[in-house]
Amino acid sequence: MKATAKTLQSKALSSIRIAMTAFNSPEDHGRTTVVLLHLQHAFEMLLKAALIQGGTKVFDKKSGRSIGFEAAINRSCQLSGFKVTQDEAGTLRAVDALRDDEQHWFNEVSEGLLYLHARAAVTLFDELLFRAFNERLADHLPNRVLPVSTEAPQDILTLVDREYANIAELLKPGRRARGEARAKIRTLLALEAHVAEDTKVSDSDVNRVEKGIKASRTREQVFPKLNPSQLISVARV
Repeated sequence: MKATAKTLQSKALSSIRIAMTAFNSPEDHGRTTVVLLHLQHAFEMLLKAALIQGGTKVFDKKSGRSIGFEAAINRSCQLSGFKVTQDEAGTLRAVDALRDDEQHWFNEVSEGLLYLHARAAVTLFDELLFRAFNERLADHLPNRVLPVSTEAPQDILTLVDREYANIAELLKPGRRARGEARAKIRTLLALEAHVAEDTKVSDSDVNRVEKGIKASRTREQVFPKLNPSQLISVARV
């Protein structure tokens, strides 16, 4: 393995361990933040390690700095022998979109959605690690490590519908829970990254969704991208 790729792979493995440890921690304070930030960092380091190992440059000529996460995904989709699929790219973008709001503003990710994406992330990390370096995540973890959840896993559409109904309830007159509702709206908008490239959640998007929910529009009308055919790849992980 190339020296730089080895260093980046080591950083990726460190971050995925931290994310898994935080997910399984009984400590709630900062848990979601730690999980999302380190999942995204783990993938960025792993993609760049794979690109370097495959002979692809990861520095921008104009800025002289390493490329961002979206560029790393795009180049990984073209890397022969590694080639991230569109479904895999969607999972990577969704993790990044959830992390973006968590790091730069705030959102509210339910335990079900956090579990679904943490599980998908660990599965995908293992697959990409094997594809790039012929190693398994289990090769770098103690035998006792086992991701757990006290909430039974549900498919993503069930979770999305439940969150949508919860938001509608929070936005009812007299609830005084608009801030919480908008934080949940940001999370659902971030999930559109599963099917849309370079998703960035804006305040205007949140306003549009809030207006639609208050007008009693259905989830399918407000979030047309979050449909069974588009999210099937997430549900099967």
